[in-house]
Amino acid sequence: MKTEPVPFDKFAKIGIYPKDLMRMPKDLRDSILSGELSPLMRLNVPVGDNSAVSIPMKIQLVHDKDGQLQLLTYQIHRELDNNLKLNDTELERVRKGDVIQKEFKEGDNRKMRYVQLDKETNALMYRDVATVNFEEKLREVDRIKDIGLGIGQKEALASGKPVELEVGDQKVTVGVALREPVGFKVMQGDLEEWKKQQAIRYDDAHEGYMGYVQTDENRWEYKQVVDRLRHEESIRLTEREKAERKENKKRGLSL
Repeated sequence: MKTEPVPFDKFAKIGIYPKDLMRMPKDLRDSILSGELSPLMRLNVPVGDNSAVSIPMKIQLVHDKDGQLQLLTYQIHRELDNNLKLNDTELERVRKGDVIQKEFKEGDNRKMRYVQLDKETNALMYRDVATVNFEEKLREVDRIKDIGLGIGQKEALASGKPVELEVGDQKVTVGVALREPVGFKVMQGDLEEWKKQQAIRYDDAHEGYMGYVQTDENRWEYKQVVDRLRHEESIRLTEREKAERKENKKRGLSL
């Protein structure tokens, strides 16, 4: 992502103020400002009247097709949040880890977008196809500049499928990856390694900052943390309901 002023106004809407950015570990702050998808963070989102709601979410700064900076948020959901209204076949593909391409209608306009599931939050990530110029990205990478992609490979890339290439005696895999700042990734390794890299491990380094993890054991540990957060949220809701009942009884009302 190109260097530009930090969009403090956008961060403020989700409870991240300048002092909060400065308190973050440098690696975390730099990755967020560079446009990478953040790890799962618990943010205190303002809701008016000087109050806030604590919400676990991931965030990402991206540019739209007009070059305007947008802040995307992905809240954690118990089940896959199909807010993009994918059909059953599309849902099955994103659950498997595929990136799909789909046309969306917005008013009188139609937009082609890439859609990918973030399994840690059960939220659908999306990016306009127009903002992911994969041919240009390929030309920018020296080690694969001289490799001519076949028509089938280009079509696969354009549809969102990763492609494995032979570079000398090494394998390189390229493809659409919505966690990346530019929505595209080039990595050394085969397709199996590509799949593993879809879940990058982050270490806990800041209060309210949780990493998402890769191994089965760590994924189990991560689930315990998420379950605990949901349990705490449930307890708070229950306590609030009890307080409301008690208050209503004082007023002579029966629930």
